[in-house]
Amino acid sequence: MSYAILGDIHANIEALTAVLAEAGRLGADRIFCVGDVVGYNASPVECVDLLMGSEIEGVVLGNHDAAAAGESDLPCYNPMAAASMAWTRARLRPEQRRWLGALPMSIRVDDDMTLVHASLESPGLWSYVLDDESARGSLEMLDTQVCFYGHVHIPRVFRSNGPGSGAPLADIRLDPGTRYLINVGSVGQPRDRDPRAALVIFDPAAGTVALHRVEYDVDGACRRILDAGLPSRLAERLKEGR
Repeated sequence: MSYAILGDIHANIEALTAVLAEAGRLGADRIFCVGDVVGYNASPVECVDLLMGSEIEGVVLGNHDAAAAGESDLPCYNPMAAASMAWTRARLRPEQRRWLGALPMSIRVDDDMTLVHASLESPGLWSYVLDDESARGSLEMLDTQVCFYGHVHIPRVFRSNGPGSGAPLADIRLDPGTRYLINVGSVGQPRDRDPRAALVIFDPAAGTVALHRVEYDVDGACRRILDAGLPSRLAERLKEGR
């Protein structure tokens, strides 16, 4: 049994379809998402439709998903994110917004793993886990060995003990005596200066976690952003991976 975990799709249908194809090629048995299906990019309708009708078993709520589902004033986003969210809200169908709003804050998958978008310690506050200090509370709360999360858009691993906590995520073998908080990177808006989409494969029986990067049609995603009249900086950052 192996799991594909992806996150921060951010309305990038070109990246999402490429990552799902790669998950199939790698033989993943089950697929999960750590949230933020929408926001920033120009294909929210297509991405939500794909997840609603696909083999993905579980999706947790991200802050952009919650904002898209809501009716109240937009959260304290920067002007670029706020413009994208207003555009997104106007295009999602009511049933899509209801689906987003009903997503759970966290998911536990058997005894194998936990999924959350931001912090397991306070998931609804959308805090950023960026260092050992901000990771500590989530690691202390874990009742599975591994928690996968998103929100930061940078693949990274934090450990409850041992060296290398907070290091960039590479292929790792889990130590039975250690708990792990692992950021899976971003499908639709990477921020680690690598424009390729990110995908993690977790094999609990083997105790391995592997990061995969996937080429996709970045130019096509950028054209959609510009054609939609969204801020051009959103297209530029896809090409830069930041």
